[in-house]
Amino acid sequence: METSSSSGQLLYGLEDPSVLYLQKKHISNKLLKDGTTHLFKVRRKESKTWDVDIHDNVRYWLDIFGFKGVMDCGKSMKVNNELITALIERWRPETHTFHLPIGEMTVTLEDMQAIWGLRADSHVGYTDWPSKFRDLLGWLPDTKIETKQDGLLITALINQTRIPLGDDLPTYVYIQRARIHALILLGGLILPDTTGCKVPFMWLNAFEDPDEVKNISWESAALSYLYHYLCEASMDKRKELGGPMMLLQLWA
Repeated sequence: METSSSSGQLLYGLEDPSVLYLQKKHISNKLLKDGTTHLFKVRRKESKTWDVDIHDNVRYWLDIFGFKGVMDCGKSMKVNNELITALIERWRPETHTFHLPIGEMTVTLEDMQAIWGLRADSHVGYTDWPSKFRDLLGWLPDTKIETKQDGLLITALINQTRIPLGDDLPTYVYIQRARIHALILLGGLILPDTTGCKVPFMWLNAFEDPDEVKNISWESAALSYLYHYLCEASMDKRKELGGPMMLLQLWA
């Protein structure tokens, strides 16, 4: 980007249009022409889960699953939609980097691990969902009230976490509750879609074997989501945002 001229005034534009070849469709193009911009709204739905007391045995399994860093961070700060919008205006799909006055920067897997402690393949496919809900979560959702399209409503999951647990229950009960907390974090904070209110059924498959969950690269999935939504938003294909935008805010 050009930063100065012989007159000393700041100029904003491309020094070499052949490099950033998507500029004509980029949202900054409209901003440069008429000074207008669109404030993006970040979707998230996990905040209420931080008000729920988590049994120590459940927290133990969340740590085993690889969510210790996210849990230790606690409730995320208030969303700064203006900051996220400013970053999107500087995101370049051609290079997957932010073009800033200090140079090009981007969010890396190492950044995600440092901020949230996520490990750097996930399982997909559909099966008998009612049986999977009962076996993995210990409860059978009302398909008319607690589900939406191909996902489970986060509010339904949060309601389940409010049911108190005793201290001398079988281990599988604590594992089931840990899965519910993990799904809330995935659907509401780490891998939210633009609805910001549901968890895709397919994420259940990742939690079938408690000992294998720790081998899933959540940070790779989160980084892919982040890049995807940044690219689409910067090309004016979205007005609301999914993906781990709270992590981007912490990174910034």
